[in-house]
Amino acid sequence: MVARNYKDLESGGESFSPDNFLINTIKRAISNSQNIKIDGDSFGELVVLSSEGEYFCDPDNLPGLCVANASKFKVTILEKGFRNSDTNHVGRNIDELMWMAGFYASDGRLMEGCYRDDVVEVMFWPNFTRLPSTPNSMRLASLLSSHPTSIALAHRFLRIEKEEAYQFYTAARCAGLARSINRAPEEPPLKPHRNQALLGLLLNKIAGI
Repeated sequence: MVARNYKDLESGGESFSPDNFLINTIKRAISNSQNIKIDGDSFGELVVLSSEGEYFCDPDNLPGLCVANASKFKVTILEKGFRNSDTNHVGRNIDELMWMAGFYASDGRLMEGCYRDDVVEVMFWPNFTRLPSTPNSMRLASLLSSHPTSIALAHRFLRIEKEEAYQFYTAARCAGLARSINRAPEEPPLKPHRNQALLGLLLNKIAGI
């Protein structure tokens, strides 16, 4: 469980773009059935195997990767039949990765495409024994699974800070555990990743001509 003092949030609005974080880097790979390796520089590496529904990463590196600016990532496309050779790390479910990506990037904000007046239904409960959560995440899951309601009403009914409800909703939406039942999802098509290493070689050749 992650205790958070949302009063410490900087004034930067109540929403954020998933394009700026790990969220859409992963979603681009999943949407286009790509296996990728993400080099997060000082935050280490993350391997996402869309074909297997698994990811590999040192768990200590994940919080930092999830809040890092996506423009700093180096993405390498892996072969469809790629098998991770690092036996020190066991593959984990990509849905868990998406929860963490949304949870840490949110930091009390709503992801773009999520709204305070969304009537939210939790379809599947998060595995709180394996995932980061807030002190009232279980109460939110219980309320929104049995009585779908808006995020604005949920935080008032449970008498919790709205930022905690925003963080839970964002993480649950990213992981596919929750949906808005009063609004169609705003999910524009995501382009596949290009092999940045190959692109760099081509640009170097062009520059040398």
